Amino acid sequence: MKKLILGLLVVASLSVASAQGRLFGEVLSGELQLVPSFGLSAAVTAGAERLLGPLDLRGGLALSAGGGGAVFALGADVLYPIPLEGLSLDLGGGLQLRTGNPTVFGLRGIVGLEFPLQRDFSLRVEAQPTIFFGGGGSEFNLSLVFGPRVYFR
Repeated sequence: MKKLILGLLVVASLSVASAQGRLFGEVLSGELQLVPSFGLSAAVTAGAERLLGPLDLRGGLALSAGGGGAVFALGADVLYPIPLEGLSLDLGGGLQLRTGNPTVFGLRGIVGLEFPLQRDFSLRVEAQPTIFFGGGGSEFNLSLVFGPRVYFR
């Protein structure tokens, strides 16, 4: 078992080291709600371009607070970038685990547009239809998120 885990770690580190693209960080969907009650949420992600062939990978966490409680979420996404004239279209999907009462597991699709402003800075807009499972039922969410993306060299 230890050899299997060590082998997976070596393969993962070689994959990250051989990434042909840039690393990036994003802040998507920051929200401040004052009425009818206070609420605050933000999601932060980091990833790499072309980590698995033409696919971009990213992982992130989100925190929402308000109404006397907090919800923490972890997510991982795979994106397929399609370059367009002057911008980029991303199609992809991902997984999300959201804590709370109850803790739920989500499957989401992603359609995103990226608008480059400078060489290493752009704005993103994403539609994320998500279906959550847990607590004896399911829930459908459609989120529209936006925010900056910064590339690291």
